Amino acid sequence: MRDTYLDSSKAVLIFLVVFGHFLERLIGWGNPLNHALLGTIYFVHMPAFIFISGLFYKDQNWLKNIVFFISLYVPFQILFPAFDALWTGTWQLNWNIFVRPYWILWYLMAMMAWTALTHILIKTKYPVIFAIIMALGIGLSPWNNYQYSIGRIFTFFPFFMVGCCYGKRIVALIQGAKRSTLMAVFIIFGIVTLVALSKINPFWLYGSLSYQQLQVSDVDGILIRLGCLLVSSLGILATFSLSRHMGQHGVQLGRNTLAVYLLHGFVVILIARYCSLNVHISIQILLCFIFSLLSCWLLQQNIFDSLLRKLSLWLLKPTEKLWHK
Repeated sequence: MRDTYLDSSKAVLIFLVVFGHFLERLIGWGNPLNHALLGTIYFVHMPAFIFISGLFYKDQNWLKNIVFFISLYVPFQILFPAFDALWTGTWQLNWNIFVRPYWILWYLMAMMAWTALTHILIKTKYPVIFAIIMALGIGLSPWNNYQYSIGRIFTFFPFFMVGCCYGKRIVALIQGAKRSTLMAVFIIFGIVTLVALSKINPFWLYGSLSYQQLQVSDVDGILIRLGCLLVSSLGILATFSLSRHMGQHGVQLGRNTLAVYLLHGFVVILIARYCSLNVHISIQILLCFIFSLLSCWLLQQNIFDSLLRKLSLWLLKPTEKLWHK
C-alpha cells in the first residue's frame, strides 16, 4: 500500500519548488522580504526532495532509472531552449547537451549521478561519510562547479544517501515523535531569522559554485557549506513534521511531482515574459503564491504524468534488455 504521508510531504515540497521559482523569476533576491522567504525555501525544498528521492531508491532498478532520467533529460534539454527562443528569436543548441543543463534540468542529471554513485557506495561500510566528504570536497576543486552540475550533484548528495540508508527510520521517528510540530515551528523561525540576518549569498543555497568562485578561503568554505548542510537537515525534519497535518490533502500532487517539476518551468517562463509586478511586495508575493497554486493544480493531472512516461519509451524500449538480463 502506498504511503500517503510521503505523497503529502512531496506535495508540500513540489509546491515550494514552484513557488520559489515564481518568486525568483518575478521578484528576485533584491527585496529583503523576498530574500528571507526565498532563502528559507531554498534551504529546505530541494534537500528534502532529494532526501525522499534517496528514500525511494531501489538498487535492483539502478540502471533502468538512469536510462529513464536520460530519456527525459535529452528531449527537455532541447524543448526548453526552443520554448525560450519563441520570444528571444535566437536559439543556440549546445550539441554537448550535458555540459550545462538548462535551469531545472540539473536535477535529472543529478539523479543519474546519485543513482550510479549510490549503487557503488552502498556496498561500502560508510556510504554517508563518503557522501559528506564529497559534498565538502567538491568546493575545493579548481574547475567551474557549474559545469555538468558537478557542484550541485556532490553538494546535495548527502541528502540522497541519508534518505537511502536511513530515510524510512527517520520518517518513522518523525511520525511517532511528540511535540514535533512545536519544534518544527521553532526550526523554521530560526531558519528565517538566519537568512534575514546573514543576507546569505543565494549561490551557497544553489550549491553550484566552488569556494574559489564564491570568493572565500577553503576553510571558510568548508565550514559554511557544512553549516548549510546542517541547517537544511533541520529544515527537512521540520518540513516532514509539519507535513503530518496535511492528511490526505495533496496526495495526487505528491504522486505526480515529476510532471509538475519538469513542466512548471514552461509556465514560469511564459508568465515571467508577460507579467510585470509593479505593486507592493506583499501583493507580489501573494500573486506568486496564486500562480504556484494554479500551476500545481493544472500540472498534477494524470494526463501529464502519463505523457512523460510515454515520452520516456523512446529510450527505455530499445534498451530494456540491459536490465532484464
